[in-house]
Amino acid sequence: MSVCRKTLRWIYMVDLALVLSMSVLLAILEFNVVPCQRIGFFCNDPKISFKFTGDTISMGLLISFTLSLPLIVIWIVEYVCYSADSYESVSCYNTRGRQIWRWYGYYIAGLATLTFIVEFMKLLIGEPRPHFLDTCKPREAVNCTDEYVSSYTCTNTEFSTWFVNDSSKSFPSGHSALSVYTSIFLVWYLQNRLPNRTLFLKPWLQCLMGLWAVACSLTRVGDNRHHWWDVLVGDLLGLLFGLFVVVVSCQHFCLGRTDNAAAVAIAALNEPPENGQIGGYDMQRKHSVKKLLNPAVVNVSEGREMKDITTWRE
Repeated sequence: MSVCRKTLRWIYMVDLALVLSMSVLLAILEFNVVPCQRIGFFCNDPKISFKFTGDTISMGLLISFTLSLPLIVIWIVEYVCYSADSYESVSCYNTRGRQIWRWYGYYIAGLATLTFIVEFMKLLIGEPRPHFLDTCKPREAVNCTDEYVSSYTCTNTEFSTWFVNDSSKSFPSGHSALSVYTSIFLVWYLQNRLPNRTLFLKPWLQCLMGLWAVACSLTRVGDNRHHWWDVLVGDLLGLLFGLFVVVVSCQHFCLGRTDNAAAVAIAALNEPPENGQIGGYDMQRKHSVKKLLNPAVVNVSEGREMKDITTWRE
């Protein structure tokens, strides 16, 4: 048990270090500590001339669902559908709480890594959003007709500096990547851990998870916050990260059970021999009881002895 505790402590420390390091790097990228690459634009490009109308699904709502929904779903399913005894045969993770936090820890580690990669790609590419001209109001676009502007300065003071700089970080879509990642994780979890006796509850919940990803993806295009290729790449990133965490880290949410019968048999065979018999007296007694209870087991020598006794009586 001490080895298991040391292993668990080491795994938790690695996960915590990964999440903290990703969070620090994400903050550095998000608050423009590192200068970002900016792609130029054409003055009359219709793809970046839309008006900013707001977000149907805000960043706060996305973060709240992404962080809380998996933990709530896992906690409810494990406490309602499984007893505490069902976790005892799991190596190291022999309690319900440890198993829940194990899966959620893998989810958070994958989420932090995915968010960092998305933000790094935004910083590296720097593509203008569909509402770029309305949000940035570049000085170079005032008297511009059809020229290509490679370097520009934003003059909009109605929005915060962070939001103005964010207008040039369209590729890929973070909403799409995070929503698809969460949906893949929860759909796979419900498929493997929610019992089939719940009738239509499982497919209904899985459809809701899928609709969440679809809504987040489509509204990014409908709100003129992303181009369609931004959403497509974001969905692909979320799909790949979701599959990796589910298959490799969580191992399809299957508990690593040990075969108790095999363990008992191996332990019995490893017992020291007594009176030249493998397994000692207890093994011989179990074998005798099994033979008496099983009428299909017939000893030929015993039958011959009974026949001799019957002949002698006659």
